[in-house]
Amino acid sequence: MIPGRTHIRWLLTWVLRFLGVGLGVFLLIVMHVVWNMRGDSSVMVSSDEPDTACALVFGAAVHRTSVAGPGITRRVEKAAELYRQGSVQTIILTGGKGSAMQESEAAVMKKVAMRLGIDSEDIILEEKATSTWENLLFTRELVGECSEVIGISDRYHLSRIKYLAELQEWGNLRTLPASSVPSLHFELRAVAREALGHMYYTLREYFDIEKYVTSLSQWDVFSNVVGM
Repeated sequence: MIPGRTHIRWLLTWVLRFLGVGLGVFLLIVMHVVWNMRGDSSVMVSSDEPDTACALVFGAAVHRTSVAGPGITRRVEKAAELYRQGSVQTIILTGGKGSAMQESEAAVMKKVAMRLGIDSEDIILEEKATSTWENLLFTRELVGECSEVIGISDRYHLSRIKYLAELQEWGNLRTLPASSVPSLHFELRAVAREALGHMYYTLREYFDIEKYVTSLSQWDVFSNVVGM
């Protein structure tokens, strides 16, 4: 049976409606990502109990020969700033290897942290995570003695960190953005990528989509490949 014009028109109408709804949802999530770029920066970091306050620094791309990318530098600089202020005492660096030929993101971040004056005894490494989900999952057992945990990353990343922390029932994980920001072109791409990441994890939470994805961490592996 060859579909008539009426059937084709009906099909196109529903396809366009579906695409319109999808675009609308995507734009709303983009707005949510942008809205959360400040993190909890409007709230002063408490220094009442600096000995038990921890900074959780999320890894970023490592360049060839295990050189820290700009993302790593931005994020560690923010942690070092809090450390020098006495607002945090323990720095947890999380990030595995993007390649077997490179050092882990956490190990590279440690070198940057020590150059910025952070004592090696105050640094804890988590070197297995290959995604934001795993960053949170694998560091959960490392923050048991922390009175508060402050997640540090680029500002476009904060919304997803908060969302995944809620899914993992972290409780009150606060976030702060890096002091400096990447280029506008890079950040626009990153915001779009983060919005798609939100959609992915939401679908994963409510539908069985794992069978369609080779690895749960491949989204963040892609982020590291195209990111800085």
